[in-house]
Amino acid sequence: MKKSPHNFLNSAALAAFLFVLAIPAQTVLARPQSIPEFPKKNVWSRITSSVAWCGDAESTVTIEVHIIGRSDVRKVWVANLAAAAGDPPLESFDDSSKGLLFYDDGSHGDAQAGDNVFTHSELVLPCTPSQVQDNGWTTFWGYVRVELADGTRLGENYGMVAGLVDPKYKDVFAVRDFGNNLSSTAYAFFIQDAQHEVMDNYPVASVYCGTSNTMAYRKLYSVLPDSFDIALVMPGMQILRPKDFYENVPYDILVSNAVEHIGVNPYNETARFGSAGRLKSVVYHSFGDLSIATHEMGHTWGMHVGASLGLIEYPNNQLSHWNALTDIGGIMGAYYSDGAGNYGRFRYNGDETWNWVPNTSQNQFSPLELYVMGMIPPEEVPPVHILESPNLTDLTRITAASFTTVTMDQIQNIEGGARFPPAGESQKEFNVAFIVTQDTAYNDAAYAFFSLFSRLLMSKDPPGKPIFFKSFQWATGGRGTLNSRLPVDVADPAILPGMVTPSPTATLEITQTETLFQPTDRPPLPYPTETDTPTKASSGSPICNCPLLVGGLTILPGAWVAMRRRRTPV
Repeated sequence: MKKSPHNFLNSAALAAFLFVLAIPAQTVLARPQSIPEFPKKNVWSRITSSVAWCGDAESTVTIEVHIIGRSDVRKVWVANLAAAAGDPPLESFDDSSKGLLFYDDGSHGDAQAGDNVFTHSELVLPCTPSQVQDNGWTTFWGYVRVELADGTRLGENYGMVAGLVDPKYKDVFAVRDFGNNLSSTAYAFFIQDAQHEVMDNYPVASVYCGTSNTMAYRKLYSVLPDSFDIALVMPGMQILRPKDFYENVPYDILVSNAVEHIGVNPYNETARFGSAGRLKSVVYHSFGDLSIATHEMGHTWGMHVGASLGLIEYPNNQLSHWNALTDIGGIMGAYYSDGAGNYGRFRYNGDETWNWVPNTSQNQFSPLELYVMGMIPPEEVPPVHILESPNLTDLTRITAASFTTVTMDQIQNIEGGARFPPAGESQKEFNVAFIVTQDTAYNDAAYAFFSLFSRLLMSKDPPGKPIFFKSFQWATGGRGTLNSRLPVDVADPAILPGMVTPSPTATLEITQTETLFQPTDRPPLPYPTETDTPTKASSGSPICNCPLLVGGLTILPGAWVAMRRRRTPV
């Protein structure tokens, strides 16, 4: 007899959780913890299936919490990020109710008693229709709490993520089965990586800066034409690094460059990725949101220009972000810390003072970025200022002990001339391949979830709620566009976000019909405890634009910080 699915969290707690997403990153990061931290190196989690239908009692998941290197954990439960005002703090939750308690006794889906893998199966993740009405999807976040043998309670505060999709998208996305564990909808290409050719394992895998995932692109080109300028890989679940169980943050790899005078030499490694010459860059994006996708795609043009003039944060390696002490602005720069846990950038007031732009602001590409991308001519780029010892006493009129002015004439002189081809002749429309990879079969919810993600890349709208995503077209001021519609002979969906009413229902054949993931291991979220430093660019290796990790709090877009590194509230 089938057991009733367990509702994982109540709607009040969920509403409080969603509210936290709107809190500025610096507020979340500065909040004190209510319970001591359980070391990240001692725990990772997996949700199977990683995508479910919102509010559907039949769409259940199994959560496994793997305790590593500890023998003193006697109880495990998973909590919501935040409690509503007046609710008890996380450590005082009744962990034996509400589906929070996990088991290592062979029950509730636990595969083996006493192996330090705590499990709870047939859980219904919390979701209400309002959460998915704008984009068709949302995400669930859960946080591991443990009780030790001596009664001490600890919390791991980086979190686990699952996708949730509006049930109205059931059977909406037709699937083309290419064979060999490859399939596609109109917007996303799916790899069932059963032999671990793309990644060496799931969800704990060695993936960093394109050294182990070029096979994803080769599989794409094995069945689709060489018609893509950018390819983006998103794993079908959270992927964690073996050394510390933190998630790999997004990064871009420059595959080829034919543009002159932008700080990147002509370069072509397309054959390594399976392209005959068109592919410009590839992006690895972490599972579950697109908050940093446009930033990473901006690295298609490197953003190395003006390094010798002091415009780059780390001019001697591949971390090509603007110096945090400049007023370049935009979305491709490092962030400056005010010393109190807040991060932001400087905007010139025009009178040798600057104002503070918090890292949570939704900014478009700056003039210098648009110039490098070929969207505007050099005469539209204002001078850049590099500040020394800024005084942040008044954030509306920041002063500096001194500053250096860098003009476009200087930039063009040191780069050997103006960008070529110029803005009037440069490419403005770009095709994107959205690739998903995992080692288990995809259910219908996953086909819908990732297809909706891909379609969002084509959005013309400004950043909306409840997500932090900014579209490429909006970020370029309408000058550039992305097309993520794949050249696949499948029917277009009958209904998509933004449609007032659905088109007449069409019968869409789903040619790959497995609907449940097979249980395997699984993980939680980003932010490492040490900085990874990629090697310097060299001939014969793609240029990797990897954001810093811990130090990357000053580099990564603020939205990513808010979405990805959370602290437990009081």
